[in-house]
Amino acid sequence: MTLVERSFAIILLAASTFLVQLPTAHAQSAEAEVLFRDGRKLIKAGKLQLGCDKLDASARLEPSIGTLLNLGDCREKLGDFASSWAAFRKAEAMSKRAGGDDKRQLEAQRRATQLEPRLSNLVIQVEQRVDGLTIKRDGELVDPAAWNTPVPVDPDTYTIVAEAPGFTPWKSAIAVDAKIKRRVVVVPKLTRIQVAPPVEVAPVLQPRPAEPVVPPPRAVEPVATITYRERPSMWTSPRKVSAVLAIAGLGAVGTGLYFGVHATSLQGRADDRCPLAACADPDGLRLNDEARTAARRANYLYAGGAGALAVATVIWLVGGPDETVITPTIGAREAGVSFAGRF
Repeated sequence: MTLVERSFAIILLAASTFLVQLPTAHAQSAEAEVLFRDGRKLIKAGKLQLGCDKLDASARLEPSIGTLLNLGDCREKLGDFASSWAAFRKAEAMSKRAGGDDKRQLEAQRRATQLEPRLSNLVIQVEQRVDGLTIKRDGELVDPAAWNTPVPVDPDTYTIVAEAPGFTPWKSAIAVDAKIKRRVVVVPKLTRIQVAPPVEVAPVLQPRPAEPVVPPPRAVEPVATITYRERPSMWTSPRKVSAVLAIAGLGAVGTGLYFGVHATSLQGRADDRCPLAACADPDGLRLNDEARTAARRANYLYAGGAGALAVATVIWLVGGPDETVITPTIGAREAGVSFAGRF
């Protein structure tokens, strides 16, 4: 591969890598919006548990400040103070990162601070660590950094399981009450599983095979060879198609960037008119719809551009020129021509 060929291939690969790292244009998805509205209706109807579950699903699908604030408020009404506190803290962090939303940031901070004296904490105290030790709480893996540390939890009964390769698993259930601010569960030293020693088996002697008889090498007559190499142009038909696809992919990426920036701008204007989740401003709703449309176009163009660049890269690498080698052969008793090539 010549310097020009390598340079073009590197440019295509770099463009594909850049496209993978582009941020996805953001706008509230339709599914998350429907779950949020259903949750609000259920809460107003007095069905707190069902409403909280809807809001929780919406936040997992696409977290937003408004959804987290409503989720924290709902969880607090149910007495799930740890979940409520976590939702408010997450809403506070999102508001701080977004900037320009001091009102909701301060509200989330205030609500979280009020909940802290009411939190119940669970401490999983590990007596002795062994290689490969894992601890799960209700089937979810607990990070080792959280061992021996008070962690806020909702009032409930939790099953703690400790496991390690070569050791007998340990299991215990502990109830956390809202009136108790700190519960400690001690994970004892695990008991090693006794393994029976392996049974030694005497090796079976195999007969030594006879050495094969190798005939003497045949004398090779001297052969005169002359090699001619034919190297065509690097711009084969597949590579011309690759270049066209690369230009089209870069154009799609550029257009996607425009729609992504436009979607972000429209969403910001919509949030200014409708800072809360419930909005009756027609202009705010229109701006939100336009932001979703621009975001979808940007994502389609990103995907199309990425596909075009990926296909262009593959075609460029596999569509290189064929190289043909013509070798006349002249010997003492024979003469001929051999052909070889790279396809």
